[in-house]
Amino acid sequence: MNFKSSLHLLQACVRQVGSHIDARERQALLRWWEGKKRSSSRLCRELIALPGLDTERAIESHPAHRHRWYDQLAHEVSIEEFAAFLLENWAFPAFLPLVERTLAAQITDAGRAAMLRNSEDERRPVPHADLMRQLFHAVKARAGSDVTLRCYPSIVDRTLVFYYGYYCDPWHLVGSLYATEAMGTHRMAQMGRGLMRLGVGPEDLEYIRIHLLCDEGHARDWYEEVIAPSIRQNATLRLPIAEGIASCLESSVRYLDDLSRRGDERRLKAALQ
Repeated sequence: MNFKSSLHLLQACVRQVGSHIDARERQALLRWWEGKKRSSSRLCRELIALPGLDTERAIESHPAHRHRWYDQLAHEVSIEEFAAFLLENWAFPAFLPLVERTLAAQITDAGRAAMLRNSEDERRPVPHADLMRQLFHAVKARAGSDVTLRCYPSIVDRTLVFYYGYYCDPWHLVGSLYATEAMGTHRMAQMGRGLMRLGVGPEDLEYIRIHLLCDEGHARDWYEEVIAPSIRQNATLRLPIAEGIASCLESSVRYLDDLSRRGDERRLKAALQ
């Protein structure tokens, strides 16, 4: 599938959140996944081989986890670059609908309880989506109108990973969300450092503060209460969960590589002027 087709598919996925994509779009999403899953197949095989699908160490050692881009956010990027980074992710699905999709697929009481806790946490002390919007508005206001947004293959593929799970395979989505939560603490800490460096006030950083407190616990819940008991009950779930983890990690590192490279190019260009 070429970039234009992938972008059209992403736009269709965004429009239908909360309902269902039509049969033609679902087939397109399945074709997209068939074309992309080879890029993460080696990592997927390595994860499946782990006892109990205990992938915490594999996630922590993956290049996506402590990627150089997060250090650039903390120490180097301008407010305009930070705004572009946030706003270019306009198509990324809100977290709560993703969690609700995985809740409907749970096969154990422990899994259902964990997903209900996660859903409730996303609403406390106020809906986290509202806090995210507040953060985005604060960064955009400081950046002004001089923000250039781009859409490129790696960001589309990284985002479609989650829509594939949402629309086609909730256990794949379980894997992707687990990997996202497991990497959340470092990502949020570096983003917070960068935003404070750029003058964003603490009143607009509540989203960061809350996620620094809860992401590690959520990741533990995803593994101990959802993944481990579910694969003990149904071993066939190992494959889609491992595919979700692997595709999240591999698509993320390609996206982060692009962001880091673009940042280097901007700073080199500025130094040469």
